[in-house]
Amino acid sequence: MKKIFIISALLFISTVLTFGQKTKILFIGNSYVYTNDLPTVLKNLALSLGDTITTDQNTPGGYRFLNHATNATTLAKISQDDWDFVILQAQSQEPSWPPSQVESEVYPYATILNDSIKSNNPCTETVFFMTWGRKYGDEMNCAGWPPVCTFLGMQERLMAGYMTMTEQNSSTVSPVGLAWKYCMDNDPDSLINLYSGDNSHPSIAGTYLTACVLYRTMFKKSPAGATYIGSLNADVATYLQLVADYVVSNDDYNFLFNDTYTGINYNLEWPSWYNSGNMVFAGFNFTADEGTVNFTDISINGDSYLWNFGDGSTSVDQNPVYTYSTEGEYIVDQTVSNTCFSETMSDTLNIVIASHVYHLTENRLIVYPNPVQNTLEIVIPSEEHISKISISDLTGREIAILEYNISGNYKIDLTSFPAGCYILNFSKQGKTYSQKIIKE
Repeated sequence: MKKIFIISALLFISTVLTFGQKTKILFIGNSYVYTNDLPTVLKNLALSLGDTITTDQNTPGGYRFLNHATNATTLAKISQDDWDFVILQAQSQEPSWPPSQVESEVYPYATILNDSIKSNNPCTETVFFMTWGRKYGDEMNCAGWPPVCTFLGMQERLMAGYMTMTEQNSSTVSPVGLAWKYCMDNDPDSLINLYSGDNSHPSIAGTYLTACVLYRTMFKKSPAGATYIGSLNADVATYLQLVADYVVSNDDYNFLFNDTYTGINYNLEWPSWYNSGNMVFAGFNFTADEGTVNFTDISINGDSYLWNFGDGSTSVDQNPVYTYSTEGEYIVDQTVSNTCFSETMSDTLNIVIASHVYHLTENRLIVYPNPVQNTLEIVIPSEEHISKISISDLTGREIAILEYNISGNYKIDLTSFPAGCYILNFSKQGKTYSQKIIKE
C-alpha cells in the first residue's frame, strides 16, 4: 500500500507586503516565508545595497504546491502584475519525500504554477527557493523513509527535488538550503543558530541568510557590505553575507551527491543554479597572437551577441576573431541577450605588436636560447642600469616579475608556460624596452 507522508504545519497569520517600484517580486510559499517577514528583510537588504523592490506574497501556513495550484488568491496574485521574479517555495517536507511520491504529488503542481507565471508574463523568471533540512531531520517521516532521518539526508533529498523542478520548468533555483548546510558544516558548535525553537522554521539569522542568498541569486550582486543587518550582531551579519556570496557565485564551492534512488549524480556549483533558466550572464576568454585576438564566449543563456572592440569596430559573432592595427589599451565590451534578459561584460586588453618592439643597445643584452623550451638565460651588463625585468603575454598582461640580481645573470624556468609568444620587458631610466621570446 502506498505510504502517505505526514506534513507538519504551524499556522501563523500571513501578511501581504507591498513596497516601492523597481524590481517586482512575488512570494508563493508558506510559513518559511512569513516567519520573521522574509519579504521585508529582503526589501531592506536590497535597499541598503541600492536596489528598490516591491513585494507581494501568498503564504498560508503549511501550504503545498498542490494547494497553491488551485488557490484563487495565488492565481490572482500571479496574474495581477508583470513580476520580474516569482519565488516558489514548497512545503518544507514534500520535495524530500520518496521520488515516486514527489513525482506524482509535487512536480505536476510546480509545473502548473510555473505555467501560470509564464502565461501571465513569459519574461517573469521563476525562482525555486530551495529550502533547508530540519536540524535533526524529518522525525515524523524518518521511520518510513530513512534518508530523511538526518539534516544531511533531508537536505540531499530537498536538493534533488528542487533541482528536478528547476530543470523541468526551465527556471532558476536559489540554493538557500546549501548555504544553511555550509554554515552548519563550518559552525559545528552552532555559534550562529539558524533555527527557531522548533528546529524547522528560521531564526532571525536564518531569515537573514535566506534573504542574502535570494538577493545574490536574483540581483547577481554580492550582499557583502549591506548596511541593513536587522537585529543581528554586525560580525554575524557580515559572515552570513559572505556565505551567501560564496555558495551562489564562487567557483570553489561545490556540492556532490550521488542519488542512488534516481541514479543522478549531482555536482552543484556556479553556475548550476542558472543553467536551466533564462537569466543571462555575459563572459568571455581571449588569446592573442600579436594584434590578432581570438575571443571565446563563455556566457550563459544568451542567444545573441554584440561585441565592441574598443576602437570603433563591432561584431555579432559568438566567437569573433579581431585584428588590431595599433598598439594600445582597449576596453572590450560583450553584450549577451535573449528575449528577456541582457548583460554586458567589459575587459581591458593591452595590445603589443611584436614588429613594434624596441630593443636595448645592440649586442649588449644576451637572451638565449630563443626559441626556448625550458630555461631562458639573460645576461645584462651592469652599465645598462636595468631596474625591473618582467614577462608579459601579447595582450600586455604581466605574468612574471624577476627579482633583481646584482650579477646581471638570470635563469628563468619557463617549463610551466604554455607554448606561444611572450614579451620580455626591461625598465631602464624611466623607459621600458622589450624583447620578443618564443616558448616551444
